[in-house]
Amino acid sequence: MSEGVTVTMETGPSLWIDERQRQLPPRPWRKIHYDFQIDAPSSDVGADFDADAFVATLRRAHVDGIVVFAKNTYGWCFYPSALGPVHPSLAEPDLLGKQVAACRAAGIKVYAYYAYAWDELVAAAHPEWLVWKRDRTTHLPPLGEQPMWSALCIAHPELLERAIAHTDEVLAHCEVDGMWYDMVYPIGGECFCWRCLQELREAGLDPLDRAVQRRRTGELHDALLRRLTDHVRAVRPDAQVDFNTQACIGLGERLDAIDNVDIEALPTGGWGYAYFPIHARYARTFGVSVYGMSGRFHKAWGDYGGLKHPTQLRTELAGIVALGVRCDIGDQALPGAQPDPATYATIGEAYAEIAQLEPWLEGAVAVSEAAIVVDGPPLSHLAALDPDDSVFPSTHAAGIGGMAKLLTERHIQFDVVETSAEIERYRLLVLPDSLAVDDALAARLNAHLAAGGAVIAAHRAVRLAPAEDELWPQALRGALRGPSPFQPAFTRLDGELAAQLPRYAGYEFALYGETDRWELAEGDGVAIDGRLSEATYQRWQEGWQSAPPAIRTDHATVVHAGRLAAFAFPLGASYFTHGYWFYRELLGRMLDRVLPEPLVRTSAPQSAEVTVTHQVAAAEHGERWIAHVVNYSPMRRSEGGIEYLEDPIPLHDVELALALDVPIARAYDARTGAELALERSGERWVATVPVVPVAATVVFEAQR
Repeated sequence: MSEGVTVTMETGPSLWIDERQRQLPPRPWRKIHYDFQIDAPSSDVGADFDADAFVATLRRAHVDGIVVFAKNTYGWCFYPSALGPVHPSLAEPDLLGKQVAACRAAGIKVYAYYAYAWDELVAAAHPEWLVWKRDRTTHLPPLGEQPMWSALCIAHPELLERAIAHTDEVLAHCEVDGMWYDMVYPIGGECFCWRCLQELREAGLDPLDRAVQRRRTGELHDALLRRLTDHVRAVRPDAQVDFNTQACIGLGERLDAIDNVDIEALPTGGWGYAYFPIHARYARTFGVSVYGMSGRFHKAWGDYGGLKHPTQLRTELAGIVALGVRCDIGDQALPGAQPDPATYATIGEAYAEIAQLEPWLEGAVAVSEAAIVVDGPPLSHLAALDPDDSVFPSTHAAGIGGMAKLLTERHIQFDVVETSAEIERYRLLVLPDSLAVDDALAARLNAHLAAGGAVIAAHRAVRLAPAEDELWPQALRGALRGPSPFQPAFTRLDGELAAQLPRYAGYEFALYGETDRWELAEGDGVAIDGRLSEATYQRWQEGWQSAPPAIRTDHATVVHAGRLAAFAFPLGASYFTHGYWFYRELLGRMLDRVLPEPLVRTSAPQSAEVTVTHQVAAAEHGERWIAHVVNYSPMRRSEGGIEYLEDPIPLHDVELALALDVPIARAYDARTGAELALERSGERWVATVPVVPVAATVVFEAQR
């Protein structure tokens, strides 16, 4: 059942606003994740802690929430635990208790961190609890090397019993506002330890079947969350329960055990800048609070001495709140446990801006006109963390990432949703390259098109034909002739697209990757905008030449049929992997046909992110439509693909034109307070921002 409102505009597409996001309990906007992964060799742990100085530093930095450590990934506790083990060099015997008491007295929300399935001491004491891989190895490193993740199997009940006992201690010992559990995610999505093998075989299941493994780990994970959440709520009904790494496939199945979603994504620490926005656009559709967790680090967690440039952190936070979610910054405390002044001066500069913006953030809900539709095994991430994706399996990372990048660069307002979601509420549905369209989804997509909705689909999302009576898409009935044997194949422009781009008449554009052969005739509303060309032999090595195009076929590569645009090749994955401008040009031209009146038109460059949120009318203001412009202006520096956002080139005279049938009374930039000239142009309200250094928050405010 729908939990939001669809706003139908006479002049543009229907807009989706999830009203559940306005009904959330109060949550901090400016949180710190105070990491304390301190190993045994550290001495005088907590010796520098001073409660008054601690909260004074947090207040100066505009912090209103913090996660402090009860037990870390090495296995050490930071309070007088009877269960232990307590850190052997803990100079302040009750570091956790004093941190919690100081924060509560200062009005700062405080949560206790507990590492669940990464515990080096438990891994050493109970090797029978370790995750085992297919090759009969564990995730432990050779002796003497630094561990990355000891990876304990979440199937072992003794591990849960231990966590519950520690949780009871923490809740009895101090008045935390909640528990924050880390490493509950089953690494790799499968385990071949003795217990997992035994239980699967007893159930008559094949433990070597990857689908069986993923289904089991998903069930174990969801059951674990429910057990811990139910226990915390029974002991402390008002306590919040958080679990790391929840913005992944199947979130809707475990909502009863989740109070909040923190998206851990350090952009310069391995996640990159593509990861967070995709997962935020997914998580925000479930009616729970969502946080974007960046870090103050130049590189990864625990990067002592690595400190982001203030402008980089300000840009990241501007991008987080622009998506309608809240901020969290990761920090790694020194062994003495006292906050570093330079670190919190940097954090304070960024959080001061967020504090100033909160009147335009609280109760502001993302506005969406489109959705990328995804699927995958339980717990799949939507973007990859590393090249081999061994730790956090991702099913369609490149395809989703490419489609998200394309829509963002075109300033389309979109969510990311699973196939089980109410996809009909969106004006435009975007199907990534490898989405599996089954009979039920095919029927819904065809009905969506018949009702006037729009669909963009690529490659296997139109290749995987279901039953004949629900053929998807109907416009391409019987068109597939199999894949081209050539990589790359080529496409030349045809039809209306060729007329729009006459300079490229006859040019053969490379299609990097696999391409299908579609055979269909024009007519009955079907227009062919690209046709396939192929080589006569295969020759391609990375960094070396391909065989030239030699044979022009009549096979279609780009098809337009009413509100459907279809591509015979992996448009999203190709753009994400190769960055070829031609893919962006194709997507843009097709968008103009299937979504001719998007919510936003702007003169901002494609590097700038433009998103819209909505606030309801209040006593002091009318209804607000808030356009966030984030000036992503990366600098060239080192190899490795990391983007540095330290010296943005200011954007000048950025025009924002919103298709709204609302009596807007004024426009202004909430960041500067400057009133902006407002005019009605056709069916759009138009305001121009004179300059955007890092970000602008442009408020289109209706009459009260």
